[in-house]
Amino acid sequence: MAAMSTMKERTRYRISGSLFLIALAVIFVPFLFDGAGVKRSVVPPVPDAPDLPPVAVYDEVVPETDVVERVADLAAEVDDEGFTTESGERFGEPVLRPVTEDTSIWAVQAAAFARLENAQELRSRLRDAGLEAFLSSTKLGVDVMHRVAVGPLLDQEDARSIAQRIQREFNLEAQLVEMQP
Repeated sequence: MAAMSTMKERTRYRISGSLFLIALAVIFVPFLFDGAGVKRSVVPPVPDAPDLPPVAVYDEVVPETDVVERVADLAAEVDDEGFTTESGERFGEPVLRPVTEDTSIWAVQAAAFARLENAQELRSRLRDAGLEAFLSSTKLGVDVMHRVAVGPLLDQEDARSIAQRIQREFNLEAQLVEMQP
């Protein structure tokens, strides 16, 4: 029985609230649309534009460039997956080569993976350890290897120190490589 009276009371409150809102709308809506209190403004006409100097006409023709040919040449050097056809390196990524006596920019290759996810996971772990790790992918026939390296480094001793740290902390056989710009 108490539930029935609570239900009737709620219904009564809803109806009386609705009637109150309708009464407010009947009173105030006409004030919004009668136009009283709205200032009408007149926009002054735009003055005549001052005399502008005549537009200069140039007889020069833009010199021809070889940009289109260079882009076409570059497109011929890169396959559909973004690897250069000459070296197999992914275009735009750092190039890692074996160390020579002329090496001036060093990197430490921590590992190489066939699965990109594995390489990304190791790169994240190295970065979490405070090392500047990056990926460098290369194509070997139809297979792609994703190398994880740290660098660039300008000092061979710094590179050796990082290689030893990677071997000690991550149990990987890190090796020094040359990083080509």
